[in-house]
Amino acid sequence: MPDNHEALNSNMSISSADEGLKKIAIITEIRTMIQEVKDLPTLPSIAFEVLKIAGKPNSSTNELARVMEVDVALTGKILRTANSAYYGVPRKIDSLRMALVVMGMDEISTLVTTASILKAFPTETGEDDWDPKYFWFHSAAVAELTVGLYDILKLPKPTGAYVAGILHDVGKLMLHQYFNQYWSATQTLVRQEGILEYRAEQQLLGVDHGHIGAWLIQRWNLPDDISNAVAQHHIRASDSPQYGLSAVIDFADRLFNKMYNRPSEDVVEDLRNDSDWRDWIGSRSTTTPTLVQELTERMEKASRLLDIMK
Repeated sequence: MPDNHEALNSNMSISSADEGLKKIAIITEIRTMIQEVKDLPTLPSIAFEVLKIAGKPNSSTNELARVMEVDVALTGKILRTANSAYYGVPRKIDSLRMALVVMGMDEISTLVTTASILKAFPTETGEDDWDPKYFWFHSAAVAELTVGLYDILKLPKPTGAYVAGILHDVGKLMLHQYFNQYWSATQTLVRQEGILEYRAEQQLLGVDHGHIGAWLIQRWNLPDDISNAVAQHHIRASDSPQYGLSAVIDFADRLFNKMYNRPSEDVVEDLRNDSDWRDWIGSRSTTTPTLVQELTERMEKASRLLDIMK
């Protein structure tokens, strides 16, 4: 007969196997639903066209204007935003072509992407702890911080940097809206054990919100660079590029958590004492106070932009 030690090991193996099968079933359930269910959020076709044109090296403002003018409601929203105090343009912008000339293709592409994504998802507050206003502020702020880091570090900015940034946590939104029992369970584990959300998701579900979001992005047929960056923004291969898009989004996300509702001097001190940040940033940056000031302005921009585009 097996001794008690052998019996215990056998029970643990069975338990581990059951746990593995349970996670496989959950992963299959979530991925199948995202791939096959018809009433999931979709991005307007104009968003894809704008991203495609903005990503081409020789695209023209006229080409982008022709695509956007088809959507009268979106055009109106873009013009209202362009004429708001947020941009402070000294003369009235009364056409898309003028907006493109004054504001630039990148900025207009950002506005179209933000408006399209906000339109795709409902923003009602539920009875749980989900706060849609905070979620979208965090998402837009991380997008701005991602773009800001590329600019500050003087690195070539990928075309999809802003889009990947604003969608980096869309997997959390999918869990909350379509798999609420799993979202609630991970939130309970986060509170009980004080661990990060993506670790709780891995522990309970076998997959984190980055990969769940990437499955939705793949369904939307957005570029692989965007889905890969979203999938890997918390968990990356050891040979991933130091300044690849997933890494920049990861550090933008960490910066948001350090900077949100905190005095700049405290953030500066934190960054100076953060060995991961120092190793990652190297000698590429300006002084830490200057960097924090520039990124704080980016976060404020995200907040104002969301207020205007509601």
